[in-house]
Parts: sequence; C-alpha cells; structure tokens
Amino acid sequence: MANTWNLPRGCRGANWRKQKLRPLAMEAINAVLPQPTAPYHEQLPAKAVREWCRKRSWKLQEDAWGNLVVRVPGKKRGRPGIAFEAHLDHPAMVIRGGVNAEGLIPASFWGGHPGARMPGGKVLLVSPDGERRGRGKVAVVGEKNSRTGELKVWIQPGLRISGEVEKDWIATWDLPFRVTETKIRNVVCDDLAGVASILAGLDLASRSGMERPALAYFTRCEENGFVGCLQGLHLGSFPKNVPVVVLECSPRLPNANPGDGPVARVGDRISIYDPALLQLIEDAGAELQVRVPGFKWQRKLMDGGACEATPFCSAGYVAAGMALALTNYHNVPDDRSRSGPAAEEIDREDQENLVLWVATLAMGRKAGAAAPGPAARLEQLRQVRSKLS
Repeated sequence: MANTWNLPRGCRGANWRKQKLRPLAMEAINAVLPQPTAPYHEQLPAKAVREWCRKRSWKLQEDAWGNLVVRVPGKKRGRPGIAFEAHLDHPAMVIRGGVNAEGLIPASFWGGHPGARMPGGKVLLVSPDGERRGRGKVAVVGEKNSRTGELKVWIQPGLRISGEVEKDWIATWDLPFRVTETKIRNVVCDDLAGVASILAGLDLASRSGMERPALAYFTRCEENGFVGCLQGLHLGSFPKNVPVVVLECSPRLPNANPGDGPVARVGDRISIYDPALLQLIEDAGAELQVRVPGFKWQRKLMDGGACEATPFCSAGYVAAGMALALTNYHNVPDDRSRSGPAAEEIDREDQENLVLWVATLAMGRKAGAAAPGPAARLEQLRQVRSKLS
C-alpha cells in the first residue's frame, strides 16, 4: 500500500487509540449528544459547537438562517482543502402553546417518525435554555401536513412540571444517554454523532499540523426537507470551490451493519455522489486500514435515507458522504414488534474510526503523491494485455 496520506501524529502506535483517540472522541460526544434538539430549534447543540470552537480559537460565523460555518486554520493560509458538514437537528416535538382546556399540551412534530407509533410514547419537556421541565406522554396524533411537514400532536403532561408550559419548549422522546465499552445510545445520534465526529476530527488534524485550512458546516432543520442546507446554498454561505463531505448516521442495512466500520457513502435513496471525491475518501480509508491498527471501513450505497450531499451535488458542488450505520433510526425500533420509541445506537469504534478518517482527509495527501483511483492500474493493464492480441 502506497504511503500517500499525512496521518495524525502517533496514530500507528499500539496504545494511541486508547490513550488519545478514544478520549478525544468522547470529549466531543459528551459535549454534543446530551443537547436536546428539534428542527427549527437547534440552539442547544449550536451553543455546544460555539463553545468547542471558542476554546480552540477557531473562527465561527453564522449565516442569516442560523447555519454555522467554522474555519479551522492550517499551517498555511489560502483556500481550504476540504469541508465537512453535519446537521444539528433530529425529529422531535416543538410546543405550540400552554396546556389547553382539555388538559393537553399542543405540539408540532417535525421529522420522520410514524404517527401511528406515537400514542403513549413518553417525552421529556425542555425549555429553550436546556432546563428539563418535566415529563409527559403523547396522547393524540393528528394528520401530517404534506406541504409543510408538520404533524400536530397533543401531549398529556405529567404530574410534576416546573413552571408554566410555554411555546417553543422542545419535547423529545424520554430516552437516556448511555455509553458502554462498545456502544453509544441516545435519543439523538442522527446527526449529533456526525457533528461530534467533525469537531473531534478537525481538532485531531489541527493538533497534528494540518497544512491547509479546513471548513465545517453545521446546518439547521435537515429533518424537515434539508431546509437549513438549502437556505445556506441560496445565501451563498458555503464556498463552491471547496469539496464537501457530508457526515450522517444512516439506518443499518443487511450488508451495512454497525461494528463493520464507518461508511464511504456512495449515495442515498435520491442520488449518487461525486465519484472523484468518493475515490479520495476511499483511498484514505484503504490506507488507514493497512497502516493503523484497528481501523476498518465500508463502501456502501446507504439508501435507507437521504442526506445533504444530494442538495450540494444538485447545486453544482463537489460533494460526497460518509456515514455511521445506525440502529433504531429516528427512534423507530429495528424490531418493529416492539412498541414505543427506542434509543438510536451506533458502534463506538465506528465513531472513533470516523474521527480518524475525518482528520486524515483534512490533513490531505503528501506532496507529489500519485492521484488516487484505478487509472494507473487500468493503464498498466492496457499496455500489457493489449500486446497479447
């Protein structure tokens, strides 16, 4: 295997994963995943991103629609070599007003989750400042508005609610955040695990002497139709001359399972991504697998959902995707015989390897390295075997 990539400092060491990679990955996971979020109401994970960037003196800008654009400096100035993107929201409920005459709390559910599964589901009520105010359960579910994406629901409040229920509180499924030796479980992995992986990966690259600057985009309201990404494209928030790698959590498939490594995502249920950028991603993954103990990866078409690489490609950007295979996508149990919502789950080593992969892509290929891809091998085949005719 050619030695063509600049790898993070020390990553080939026997104890590096345990001593360096795992603590950094967990620092980002612990900063981001506990933050309640919902489409149109992403202020809490956005605050965590701001704090992460502030501690590292990374430049952060917010566009007119609330998307975050982060610039991580390299040793050299100039155009960034690559950008990474993830979204800050997850399907959840947003309170529309106080308790009504029937004793119920009106709310709007945004994002994908079957309404028929919702009644009886336990929820956690959170005020905009992140304070847990109480609990309840979904009592009534209306019909989804196909034009706006809104699904109206009504919540039966629990006995102990702190303060008067107010408009713009968030109601998330009441599911715990748990990290074991092998798994990360939370009401939200999609896509806060992607956010955390970018933050940790760029931190690792920066500490390892990344040559060129890198960008990170954190978008709002992906779950109601890519709204934040589309608004950012409309506003010109994302430089068009920088390739974009979108990080997602995507539902596991029969041939794409948690524990088999992070995924070089060929495409989604809507489109196929840029082949040249995918080749670069795959080339980095292949070299990491050879040179770094414990690294593994997959190359898959993850068509169980859609991702923001599709609107980027549609807008003329060079864009591709990476993903973590996810259990209980959008809090719907993989075992459909189970009732109620379920915590999403990712493999811990998959997420750590995604951090390493992001860092390697940010650090880039070595000067003078041959272009990735099969072109050289194909030309050699042509030269040798065409003479056999």
